[in-house]
Amino acid sequence: MEIKNKLNKPYTEEERIDFIVLNNHRMRYEIRETEMALEAWGLTDEEQEEQRQQARNAEIEGKITELNNLTVEYMRQGDTKSVEVINNIISSLKENLG
Repeated sequence: MEIKNKLNKPYTEEERIDFIVLNNHRMRYEIRETEMALEAWGLTDEEQEEQRQQARNAEIEGKITELNNLTVEYMRQGDTKSVEVINNIISSLKENLG
């Protein structure tokens, strides 16, 4: 995490509230109060990218699970062509996991 914004002391109660509303409520930054200032802490670009990648991977893994469940149903029905198609899709999805 890194400091995204800072409000140095002295500040009024109104300035404090405005700072918190802008940086915490709107920007979703973590507010930390020090002896010298209010600080708004947020994720670095690298941390944000890592979170996006994790969310993408979770979405792909969810789709793989869904397709695996569908494969079981097609196997019960003896539909080997559909199983093969789904397995190819699953392989492709696994290649996209980062």
